[in-house]
Amino acid sequence: MKETLTPVKAQKVRDSNMELLRLVAMLLVLVVHANFRALPVPDMRYTQVHPQSALLMFMTEGFSICAVNLFVLLSGWYGIHFRAKRLAELLFQVLFFGLLAIAVCAVWAPQQLGHDVLAHLLMLTGDYWFINVYLALYLLSPVLNAFVEHADKRQFACVLVAFFAFQFVFGWATEASRWLMAGYSLPSFMGLYLLGRFMRLHPIRLWQLNRWADLAIYLAIVAILTVGVFALKRHTGRGGVLYFYICPLVILQAMHLLLLFSKLSLHSRVVNWLASSALAAYLTQSSSFIGVFYDKIILNWFNNEPRVQFIIYTGLFVLAVFLGSILIDKVRTLLWRLVCKQIEGASGPKHSKLMNKTQVSKVVK
Repeated sequence: MKETLTPVKAQKVRDSNMELLRLVAMLLVLVVHANFRALPVPDMRYTQVHPQSALLMFMTEGFSICAVNLFVLLSGWYGIHFRAKRLAELLFQVLFFGLLAIAVCAVWAPQQLGHDVLAHLLMLTGDYWFINVYLALYLLSPVLNAFVEHADKRQFACVLVAFFAFQFVFGWATEASRWLMAGYSLPSFMGLYLLGRFMRLHPIRLWQLNRWADLAIYLAIVAILTVGVFALKRHTGRGGVLYFYICPLVILQAMHLLLLFSKLSLHSRVVNWLASSALAAYLTQSSSFIGVFYDKIILNWFNNEPRVQFIIYTGLFVLAVFLGSILIDKVRTLLWRLVCKQIEGASGPKHSKLMNKTQVSKVVK
């Protein structure tokens, strides 16, 4: 008797090096929030009176400000494949953490629960600005993917150069196009998404540098941002424009950090497991209901503890929130699977009857 082989469906294996980058990007988001959201941004007087403290804060921001760009570039690197089920899961995740934030606030500080609870759950308050813009990017991804599929390398490059030149002149250098919102906008996310796709699909010499060169470029930009903002703040009181997401240096920094991790070799189930819940870290402390506690704790340490202890306390706290959010999200994942099973179970009998009728009709024919 001839033996037949059943084809085995190949499982999609995640690149652990890029999943590690996803974790790093989200951890840097928490660092950004712990720095210039929880703490007052150093002004001219502060940089003159407390130069060392201000320099350390600017350096921290310099290391972490590329986090959002990095996350969007990663989406472009792999491409967003629109699926209704994945979209539903994302909305369920936002709803889960929104309800969790409200529950925590109701226990710890019920007086802070205003009339915007429903607006918070529907993402209408601006707390989850990143999710709002990313959702729009997700919905438009089929259009962007169609362009990527049909454009040749030259056309693709021309569109990117034209877009980033426009964004540089009108969004960053002159701020004439305020709708670009310093990078907190859909057009900026679309540009980064297409840039990530181009980097993956069309390798050029700039992408093929040694990984140590990528690291050196990243660190050099950190140094330029730190010194540049410190000098501008100290002498003019300005300089925040260097921390805009559309700042060319910040975009270049994110690009080379992405390229650095793409050249690493790593295979880890633990990293992949953790990275699948990375977004949870943003959702926990970005909500106004929980974010106020996150910021208040860090600000209290900043005002009352010596700098070394403040750094240790804040570092451990950020790491605890990061890992705790991921573990909480694993509960959300189990709930989502149960919801999916219930939905599939409810539609199962109808589907079975349909199959039976189809089989009967085939037999009759």
